Amino acid sequence: MSIRRFKTFLAIAELGTFSEAAKAEYLTPSAVSQQMRALEDELRVSLFDRTKRPPELNPTGYAIVPKVRELVRVYESIKPSLSDELAAVQNLTVGTVATSMSGLMPKALKRLQEANDRLHVRLYPALSDDLYAQVDRGFLDAAVITEPMTLYDHLVWRPFTEESYVVIANGQVESDDAREILETYPFIRFARKAWVGRTVDQWLVEHGIRVNESMELDTLEAVSAMVRNNLGVSILPNPCVGIPEHESLKTVDLGSDAPTRVLGVLYRRDSSLQTLIELLWRELYTVVERAGITRPLQS
Repeated sequence: MSIRRFKTFLAIAELGTFSEAAKAEYLTPSAVSQQMRALEDELRVSLFDRTKRPPELNPTGYAIVPKVRELVRVYESIKPSLSDELAAVQNLTVGTVATSMSGLMPKALKRLQEANDRLHVRLYPALSDDLYAQVDRGFLDAAVITEPMTLYDHLVWRPFTEESYVVIANGQVESDDAREILETYPFIRFARKAWVGRTVDQWLVEHGIRVNESMELDTLEAVSAMVRNNLGVSILPNPCVGIPEHESLKTVDLGSDAPTRVLGVLYRRDSSLQTLIELLWRELYTVVERAGITRPLQS
């Protein structure tokens, strides 16, 4: 049974499609399809729902992902000793909320890779609820997300910072009153399906603020770009690490009862990479501490 087929299977599980897996594994889409047919023949089970385009994992496919991931890890751990290498290349698949892609994650991963020069990281930005599900199913080793409302017993949550929500506006906006700004200028909403978006909606309702919504976006870069070009104002968590997108923007506090967002690292309790994931948490904590914008947290 070929370990290459298992690696390709995991790439499909992580990336979602045969074509994206082909790019990641340096294969042609037809080669990926052939490998998966061969894997299903060897296992004598169907792993994909091919009535959908593109094909998707079926319940059996989802169920074996954690076992296949562990099999590949065991193989990778014994391979160096067999080839008499001094150290193994470590692979870490991490998801992160898009709002941390510009400042926090690059700095933390740089520190982590400088300390572990044989570390290879795959990074996937997405919304917190999507990342939670992918960690739960074993598609991701860990994820940097907003604090979940519920936590399964087999998952570990390690917070490292708390960010306050603020109004962001173009520098030409003169007012320093959050309510006045929000009720005067077009409102650029962060995606309602995101936990951040739902928190913003709840705060607006609680304070009886009616906004004139002009657009809805799901990335920090997109929202910041629109605000920077004076197309409206928005509410976002104040980043725990300074980022270029916010340098020219005006920020206004929401007051003493402003909502906050706790960021942390989520991973499975049975993960074989706990030590490496804890090192990632430590680097995230250190980056936040050195930035001095928000208060670092420890669980």
